[in-house]
Amino acid sequence: MLPYFKKYSIIACVIGIAPSILVTTVYPLFTGTIMAASVGGLLLLFVIFFASLTLGVNMMERKAEKDTTDMLSLYNDKCDPQALIDKGKTVAANITFPCKDTGAWFMSYYAQAMLDVGNKDDALNVERGLRSSMQAAKKPQAKVGILVNLIPLVDKTGGTEQAMQLIQEGLQISEGDPSPIAATRRAYLTSQDKIMKVRASGDALEAVKMDESIIGSTEYPMRIRVEAAWAQARAYFRLADAAGERTALDFVIKHGNKLALVSQAQQRLSALG
Repeated sequence: MLPYFKKYSIIACVIGIAPSILVTTVYPLFTGTIMAASVGGLLLLFVIFFASLTLGVNMMERKAEKDTTDMLSLYNDKCDPQALIDKGKTVAANITFPCKDTGAWFMSYYAQAMLDVGNKDDALNVERGLRSSMQAAKKPQAKVGILVNLIPLVDKTGGTEQAMQLIQEGLQISEGDPSPIAATRRAYLTSQDKIMKVRASGDALEAVKMDESIIGSTEYPMRIRVEAAWAQARAYFRLADAAGERTALDFVIKHGNKLALVSQAQQRLSALG
């Protein structure tokens, strides 16, 4: 994420340059010669520069990733889409398409937050940007890295069928890749495939069971659990189970904070009486 945080990129460069400037200033005081005047001194200068630059980049990259995670948590854990939009607008503005998987990671959630506040046009622009990024990626692993971030956004903009097509494409691209990250992504794609198939089947009873497992798992961020509760409420409606529907709607209202689903759940609960 570092390229998208300009101030951290600048700090990383300062950390890389500052020690070299300090050493070249102090070196003549002890040796009586300019550091770059000898091959040994020049090599030492390069070593110091590259070591300090690597340190600076690593430090600022970790900081950028932490800040990104904290921003995304506003939406995923605190269920406040507008807070992510407000806090992350500078980062979003710095991410241009085609982007890498780190940019796709942020922009997928950012676009979903925009959908939540009713800004569909900008969200669709992000989707198109992510699709172009996936096509532009030359390495299969990079392509899949963008694809896995695109799936939840496409599920909301284009529906389950389009999301399932992406899942199958991702599984085909990553097939046979023995790397740990590829294995992790295949596991994610496989789990999403199972969820999408239940959604597409129209089997309300299976949907209720699946959503219950998501709602009750703290491994999922709260937003995902709230969205599962809303899906479960709709499944209970198809089963004509008003009590189950109320319970699911109550979960949405209690935990959904500022998600758009909360007002929809309140309206439906009022209709149930």
